[in-house]
Amino acid sequence: MADGFALFDPQDRLVIHNRRFVEFFPFLEQLGDLHGFTFFALASVPSGEWARVADPESYVAERMRRHAAADGTPFEIALEDGGSVQVRECRTPDGGIVSLWSDVTRIKLAEAKLLEAVDGIHEGFILLDPDERVVLSNACLKHMFANAGIEITTGARLSDILGEAQARGLFAAEAGSIDQMLAQVRQSRELRAEIPLRDGSWMLASHRQIPNGCTVGIWTDLTAQKRRENELITVREQLRQQTEALADFARLVALQARSDMLTGLPNRFALEERLDQMLRDNDPRNIWVGIIDIDHFKGVNDAVGHAAADELLREVAFFLRGQLRGDDLLVRVGGDEFAMMLTDIDERDALRIARRINTAVHNHPFHIGGRAFTLGLSIGLVRANGTQKSVSSLLAAADTACYVAKESGRDRVQLYDLGDPKVNSTRQRMSWAERIQLGLELDRFHMHLQAIVGHDEKVLGYEALIRLVDETGTWCQPSQFLPAAQRLGLMGRIDAWVCRHAVDYALRLIQRGANQYVSMNIGAHSLADIAFQRNFMDMLDLNPGIEAALRIEVTETEGLDDLGEITSFLTELRARGVHVYLDDFGNGYNSFESLKRLPVDGIKIDWTVTRDILRDPIDKALMKAAISIASSLGLELVAEGVEDEIQLAKLRELGATMYQGFLFHRPADAESVLA
Repeated sequence: MADGFALFDPQDRLVIHNRRFVEFFPFLEQLGDLHGFTFFALASVPSGEWARVADPESYVAERMRRHAAADGTPFEIALEDGGSVQVRECRTPDGGIVSLWSDVTRIKLAEAKLLEAVDGIHEGFILLDPDERVVLSNACLKHMFANAGIEITTGARLSDILGEAQARGLFAAEAGSIDQMLAQVRQSRELRAEIPLRDGSWMLASHRQIPNGCTVGIWTDLTAQKRRENELITVREQLRQQTEALADFARLVALQARSDMLTGLPNRFALEERLDQMLRDNDPRNIWVGIIDIDHFKGVNDAVGHAAADELLREVAFFLRGQLRGDDLLVRVGGDEFAMMLTDIDERDALRIARRINTAVHNHPFHIGGRAFTLGLSIGLVRANGTQKSVSSLLAAADTACYVAKESGRDRVQLYDLGDPKVNSTRQRMSWAERIQLGLELDRFHMHLQAIVGHDEKVLGYEALIRLVDETGTWCQPSQFLPAAQRLGLMGRIDAWVCRHAVDYALRLIQRGANQYVSMNIGAHSLADIAFQRNFMDMLDLNPGIEAALRIEVTETEGLDDLGEITSFLTELRARGVHVYLDDFGNGYNSFESLKRLPVDGIKIDWTVTRDILRDPIDKALMKAAISIASSLGLELVAEGVEDEIQLAKLRELGATMYQGFLFHRPADAESVLA
């Protein structure tokens, strides 16, 4: 069971318990066999939980009272590891007691964030249950009523609160008006009531019933508006806007989905959406699309590391935005690639803008990490016309022109013109589908290995990282071709290639007695494929003992509709001795859901979390929580992206013991590493 379980007999002696019970209360392990201990004896053992309560004796007494009642009412207690559990205790027919402890740590953390957000609202907020009892209220609302000496407490009825406020003289309205307002709340799903106060000010109570029967209320100070009757129309509009606050929040979330988190620019989705609208509503001949690629950015990344390279991308994004007109659109497509959309200009002006951007960046030194970088841009420019009228064709054409610019020496602007032999030739070679398929057929894929080290910095194993060498001899990073492979349905073939090579490297590690492993990234879609599962099991059968040096990192779980499709396969792999990790933990909304639903031996913290733990309290808290969860579940945890000693010291302070990153080892060709 995921919950802690214990059964006490009619004499309150422990009859049976599960492993999860002891995991919640590890201090009981010192007692040895717990069978026969009374609940009082167990609750009286000194522990770290006592440090989280004001009076341990009262705490134990209250626990005994609730335990003796065993009426099924849920209540929460704090754990010594900082987490929380919800307890439910019920009597059995023979007088014994069944106790269940459910982990609510994540819920409490989410609740704390919600309470902090609600308290940050500059208006009074109240949430009522279907019985009109207070579930939640914020500091602003409490302050409004505190002026009359009234305390708003959880569980209090709204009618009692307003009745007391009326009795203490907070309202100038008659009691009947307050009763009428309450009746309106009960009879209608919506209420807006202006309430005069005895001190001459006004409050607006806006209540709305939500589908689950609860009621959300916003209390607003209307004093200033009431004193300006000539602005009544504006005030009414403001009140209407308040009732749409939830819709505004939804729109904000939608906006964030269209934004690049690193630079703050719109993202590719926003570009495609805007471009699609422009193509439908305007003359396409007035629309230009440009792809902007930073030349030799990989060298910058290798020179200064991910964190400084990210800062450089932010600086470049800000600089590029300043070079465009107010109506022009600049987005970050991904990696070191940007895109722009220009409208209402001819070819001469479009080329002038692109060349001005190129020259401005080339002449502007960017200072990052104590170093100055002079950058060049390769810009591909295309005009919408009769043949390029769709979003995909425009972006593909601009990408082709950009690629020609890079092939022609970089640091230049290339116009998409099929009359240009270079453009025409490159267009035919630029399909990622063809490039990936050629890579598979012509053995252009290569594997790099990056070390994973322990607390003593000795190498425990290696992560296998795929690279593609294209037809020009250029090394392509996974971020360049894997998204295309995912879109084109080619990940299955790539994952199969990775498996074959990872098994070969694992065999070589075993043969030389290295006691190390190879960890490979496999997408959830591939793991759910029956053919892939069968082939993988065949490889294990053909190579007995390989599981000791082979590990799997599950990626792209957000792309799988039902994680249950791979659960049984992962369970079978673990039974065979193959360790399974959940990759990219902390990057995305479903990390914790995947951890809860997938059988794994460990988690790998995404490098973006490690990168920001020194300056972002949320990432620090996420790292701390992940380490705590891994420890409580008996999972291994690897922190990726460790680039300096300060990060390493902080990770050690938080309890991490396994690391991966440039500080220890830069990815290198597998053959050279194994040699």
